Amino acid sequence: MQDDLFVLAEQLWTEGEFQKALRVYRKILKDESISCMARAIVCEYIGRLLIGVGKLAPAEQYLRQAVEMAPEEVDHYVQLANCLCLCEKNDEAWHMIQQLYTRHPEHPAIVHYLGKMLDERGEHERGLELMKTAIKLDPHNERFLADLAFAYMVRGNSGAAMICSEEALALNPEDEVVRFIHEVATEFEQQEAAKSHKTQTVATPAAALPRRKNRKASQF
Repeated sequence: MQDDLFVLAEQLWTEGEFQKALRVYRKILKDESISCMARAIVCEYIGRLLIGVGKLAPAEQYLRQAVEMAPEEVDHYVQLANCLCLCEKNDEAWHMIQQLYTRHPEHPAIVHYLGKMLDERGEHERGLELMKTAIKLDPHNERFLADLAFAYMVRGNSGAAMICSEEALALNPEDEVVRFIHEVATEFEQQEAAKSHKTQTVATPAAALPRRKNRKASQF
């Protein structure tokens, strides 16, 4: 029966029925017969869903429970670190990711979040390098690509941002975050193109102006 509930919850999550999925996962948690590992996984899923609906405080509580129940499971820590960043508890998240990277230097999500945090802390080259490394480790992760697109936008690189956002959208066109990043990247590219066109339009007559003056001077 629990297997059926897991399947149902996953289906509801995929369909965007987050509140219904939450209710199913919470129903699973009430079953005291499920293993500690399974309970930790459910807590992680509830935490991730709560992040998705903007309820960060309870999300953090569930993710901390997941870590306590299964302290050997790396993904629980990764999700908790992400939640801590969203809660603006950056120092705790930073130390957590650094420790995780020391133990798991090839875990795609850890590499990605370390790169993202380094980038936000001003270490842009190292941050971008790690974010691109994470994509090589997990090339089908649309969120990694979306985050990299945003990082490129911050640097004013509209072309690279557009490429990354298009790749992310192709992987998962239903992801709301991916769609939002793609829309922003598209608008940013259009704005940059308009600026470039305006600069060229203004520059052309300005460059020709001295020659027109010279011609007039020669006529008189």
